[in-house]
Amino acid sequence: MEKKQLREQLIRFIIYFLILLPLMLQRDITPNNELKYLSIADEALRDGHFFTMYNHGEAYADKPPLYIWIVMLFKRLLGCHNTFILALFSLIPAFITLGIFNRWCGKELDKKYMIAAELTMMTTAYFIGGAIVLRMDMLMTMFITLAMYTFWRMYEGDGRVKLRILFPIYIFLAIFSKGPVGIMIPLLCIPVFLLIDGKFKSIGKYWGWSTWLILALLCGGWWLGVWLEGGSEYLNNLLFHQTIDRAVDSFHHKAPFWYYGYTIWYAMGPWSLLTIPIIVWVLIKKMKMSSLVKFMLSVAASFLLIMSLVSSKLAIYIMPVFPFITYPAFILLQNSGKPRFAEGARKIVTYGAGIFLGVFLIAGFLIPRFNSRLGFRNVAQEASEVARANSITRFGYYDLRSAENMDVYLETSLEKVSQEEFEAPRSILAPGEGIIIFYKNENGIVTFKTVK
Repeated sequence: MEKKQLREQLIRFIIYFLILLPLMLQRDITPNNELKYLSIADEALRDGHFFTMYNHGEAYADKPPLYIWIVMLFKRLLGCHNTFILALFSLIPAFITLGIFNRWCGKELDKKYMIAAELTMMTTAYFIGGAIVLRMDMLMTMFITLAMYTFWRMYEGDGRVKLRILFPIYIFLAIFSKGPVGIMIPLLCIPVFLLIDGKFKSIGKYWGWSTWLILALLCGGWWLGVWLEGGSEYLNNLLFHQTIDRAVDSFHHKAPFWYYGYTIWYAMGPWSLLTIPIIVWVLIKKMKMSSLVKFMLSVAASFLLIMSLVSSKLAIYIMPVFPFITYPAFILLQNSGKPRFAEGARKIVTYGAGIFLGVFLIAGFLIPRFNSRLGFRNVAQEASEVARANSITRFGYYDLRSAENMDVYLETSLEKVSQEEFEAPRSILAPGEGIIIFYKNENGIVTFKTVK
C-alpha cells in the first residue's frame, strides 16, 4: 500500500477507535467470561502459577495461557485490572487483521470497495463484538490472518527464509491464544486450496520439516512447562480432554452439525444478507475467479465444514473466517457487473455502516444505565463500602451464576449459599459476625442484603 493509503487507513482506524472509546471506557465487563479471566489471572499471581491456570482451585485447561499472561502482566505493572487497556488487546488485533486484508486484497479491490469491505467488517455483529470484549478470540484471528497471509506470500513466490520461520511461529501463537482452532485453518485449509489449484505436490514447501520442527519446539516447551508445574493430569486435561473430547462428544457448547448453517447469518449480520448471496450467485453463474478469491473462499468453506464436524460449537468460534468471506465477496461484487439484488450496495454499506457506528457511539454514553444488568462492578463496590462501614468480612451469593468471580472486586473469596441459608442467614453466623449475600431481585438486577 502507498503511504497515502496507509495514512488514510490509519485515520479511519483512529475514527473507529474514538467512536468505540465511550463504550470501552464505561461498560461493565461480563461475569461469565471476562470477569472469570481476571479472577483466573489473580489466582495465578497469588499462587505462583504460570503455565497452569485454575479457577477457584479447579483446573482451567480450557484455554492456553497467552491471554491470561497479558492480564497478569498489566495487573503487575498497574497494581489493578485496567479493563480499557485489556480491551485494546482485542481492538488493536482487529485493526491489524483489517489492515492485513486491505493490503492483501488491495491489488484486486478499488479503493471504494476496499473501504466498503472494511466498514462491513467493522459493523459485522460478532466481529465488532470480538473487537471490544476481553477475550482471546481476536488475538487468534489476527495470528491466523498473519499465518495465512505469510503462506500466500510464499505461494506467490516470496522465498525468503524469514517467511518460512514466521509461518509456524504465527501458527503457534494462534494455538497459544485459543487452542487447536489456531492450527486447523492453516493445516487443513491450505491443502484443500492446493488440491483445488492443482498444486498439492507443493505441500511440503509450506508444511515441511522446518515448519513441524519449529512447532514441535514451541509446543514442546509449553507442554514441558505444563507438566513440570501441573503434572501429567493437567497435561492430559489440556491435550486430550479439552481437545479430542470436546471435538468428538463435547461437554461444553454441544450443538448439531448444521449449527453454523444458521448462526452465520446473525453472527455476520447484517451484511451476511449481502456478502453470502453474492458468493452464491457467482458460484451458480460459474463466473471466473482470481486465485486469491479461490483461496479465501476455499479457506472459508473448508473451515466451516471442519468446525461443523466438531461437537463443541459457538458462533464466535468461526469469527476467523469472516474476513475470508467479506473481502472476496466485495472483489466478486466489483467484478461481477453488479447483480440486480446488489445494485447500490456500495452506497448501502457506506451509509449503513455510518449509522451502525453512530449507534455504537450513542450506546457508549447510554451503557452506564445498563451496567447493573450487565456485570457486577457497581454492586460489588457498593457492597464493599457497606462491608467496611459495618466491619463485615464475609461475602456470599445465592443462585447467581459466576458470582464467585466477584473476588476480583472484593479481594476476598465468596461463599455459595443454599436456599435454606439464604432464607435464614443468621444460622451460618457466629455471634457478632456479619455477611453480605448477593442475589438477583424480582427485576433480574443483582443486589445484596446485609446480615449482621
